Amino acid sequence: MWVAVTFAMLLGPIGPFLMGFVSAALTGSFLYLVEMMVRTSKVTWQDFVRSFSVYLWDVIGIMFVLWIFQLVAVPVLLQLPQGGLILLCVHIAMLVFFNAVPELIYLGHHRAMELLAESYRFVADNWIEWFPPNILLMIGFFALSQFRPSNTVTSLLQTAALALFGYFAMVLRGLLFLELAGSSRRGRAFRYRTGN
Repeated sequence: MWVAVTFAMLLGPIGPFLMGFVSAALTGSFLYLVEMMVRTSKVTWQDFVRSFSVYLWDVIGIMFVLWIFQLVAVPVLLQLPQGGLILLCVHIAMLVFFNAVPELIYLGHHRAMELLAESYRFVADNWIEWFPPNILLMIGFFALSQFRPSNTVTSLLQTAALALFGYFAMVLRGLLFLELAGSSRRGRAFRYRTGN
């Protein structure tokens, strides 16, 4: 990102588009590497090299939808009485109902608008199993990020710990998603009762 920012500043109005592509490529790479951990429990150098292009257009599709929302809906909502509060509620609803979008990108393979609809369906069907572990992971990440490093070494260690925790959290989410998406609540309850 630092290299991309340096180049983007030299490119004038084209710079933000470059940053968008770099951000999408890095996000797609992250999701692909998480997918490899979830599916195969390992990541190779070839996976890393390939990772930047696999989900590039999926991520760009979601970024485009969010950009349109920011461009069109946000200014309209802010003009309304209590617009700031309404916008906050909309952002919270998006965070809740679109929470499974990362997992749907690499495990579901849907188009951008389908991703949002599928995420809504998944969360509506599995919210009671999905959110408690996710809230605990967010608390853990927040707790780690609150540590104030006193020097460069501890700052690097904190960054590494946050990155590792982030991968751990995303792999855990991926495994939980596979478990929940592959069964119904009734089926899971029956399996639990029978001990299978």
